[in-house]
Amino acid sequence: MVEKRTDLALEVQEMRGRESGIEISTAKRNGIEITVATVRGEAGRKSSGKPEGKYITLDIGSDWQNDKALFAKTALALSEEIKSLLPKGEGDVLVAGLGNESITPDSLGPSVVKRLIVTRHIEDIDPELFSGAGFGRVSAIAAGVLAQTGIESAEIVKSIALSVKPECVILIDALASRRLARLATTVQLSSNGISPGSGVSNKRVAIDKELLGVPVVSIGVPTVVDAATLALDIIEEHGGGEEEYRAIAEKILSGARDGLFVTPKDTDIIIKNLSQLISSSLNMALHGMTFEESAEFVL
Repeated sequence: MVEKRTDLALEVQEMRGRESGIEISTAKRNGIEITVATVRGEAGRKSSGKPEGKYITLDIGSDWQNDKALFAKTALALSEEIKSLLPKGEGDVLVAGLGNESITPDSLGPSVVKRLIVTRHIEDIDPELFSGAGFGRVSAIAAGVLAQTGIESAEIVKSIALSVKPECVILIDALASRRLARLATTVQLSSNGISPGSGVSNKRVAIDKELLGVPVVSIGVPTVVDAATLALDIIEEHGGGEEEYRAIAEKILSGARDGLFVTPKDTDIIIKNLSQLISSSLNMALHGMTFEESAEFVL
């Protein structure tokens, strides 16, 4: 049986309605539509495969990629949403970029880390410079994937967190959506951690507060759609019945290997733009920078 795959709590609610156990509220801030999907109770946990809590989705569209003013506006909006999830006060923040750098649509996490302003070492080397610059205390790691390291991403992040002792951990990962229109146009934020690979049927050990002992904020952007899910949605939109469209989708994909995903042809450019957007937003949120100051560091 073909099942629709998605990492977005919002899309689970769209597919299952009231039975999802997920409540939806929407608002508009800084010109960007923001949807909060709240997973409640056992029904919410089972239907979404996610812990109870709030999942914030920003509908950023695609125009920001070609408009400098809109890029700055979008980065500011994302920065403010990130700050709303961070613990109050100062303290070390560890940013972990999840995903496989060698696979373009899965390389968002490592790409963001490359553009992030890391400062934890500066305080030890030159305390006066660190204090005068007004930096936050930030460290970062690109954890790789199990097939590359032989180590679960969760194990790597946990080991580093035990050494660095951050007040908060921020996870960056690429997600899967059920709709092509949401690829690179939505950002999902959560304070409930993340299960790497869950949207592509490769669910790994969850990285969350229970594992790390500190608050965990996740930032994810959908970059792929499962081919079976796409086929199901297209057939459904054209009036296919429940059993009929599932049978057709399974027939279409019967000769394909499990794990066939669709991604835009210009994914390399999209990932670069997304990594610039997210790293700019993080630099603003973690270091108190303006967009202009952050832009000097982000390439």
